[in-house]
Amino acid sequence: MKSFYNINSREKFLIWAQGAAIVLAFAYFFYRSAWAIPVLIPLAFYYQKIAVTKLKSGKQEELRLRFKEMIEIVAGNLRAGYSVENAFLETGREMSRLYRADAPHIALLNFIRIGLENNVPLDVRLKEAGKISGVSEINEFAEVFGVAKNSGGNVIELIHQFATMIGDKIETEKEISVSISARRGEQRIMNIVPFAILLYIDISSPGFFSALYHNLTGILVMSACLAVYLAAYVMSVKMLKIEV
Repeated sequence: MKSFYNINSREKFLIWAQGAAIVLAFAYFFYRSAWAIPVLIPLAFYYQKIAVTKLKSGKQEELRLRFKEMIEIVAGNLRAGYSVENAFLETGREMSRLYRADAPHIALLNFIRIGLENNVPLDVRLKEAGKISGVSEINEFAEVFGVAKNSGGNVIELIHQFATMIGDKIETEKEISVSISARRGEQRIMNIVPFAILLYIDISSPGFFSALYHNLTGILVMSACLAVYLAAYVMSVKMLKIEV
């Protein structure tokens, strides 16, 4: 199925590089051995998985924000005398000049344009876009738009009111997000602090941790520490839905 959240080559490379950096850092801090790298590679794949999820979630949020702007422009084009279908096509041309070609809302508008060019009814195409995007506001708009179109309602006023409603909903969600952003920041710092402490002690007191490396007891102890750290990290992500 088509997606509006495609990940480009640059984003894929950055995620891969971050995963590799995590493996190298863990191999150094917990084992001080290149032999640990192959064992820790699954952590890179796990990180890449949640990083991709986070990236797509960000693109989905971007689509939600731009969808409000999009239907406001559609409403303006309707007031200018365009038909509903042409209002969406003109909106696509206008927004394509303002935003990058791979932006999720541009992909959405292109999806609608291709459907209209192939004589797919606009309300049907909007419903398809809602299912593909997973954005509840698009689903809701498609349902309301379909009812208004088929019943001869005031489509211009409907679109304007819907844009206002989405704006109010987004503002409320932003307030909630701000209220927990401090906790998210604290948790990100706590994820880094253990490594900063280890690095500081290692630099200021060379050999202080020597007993923990290159022997069976040390490997077991550091493996247990790694397991505790990863468990705490996963728990924090689930509790606060922290971005990686």
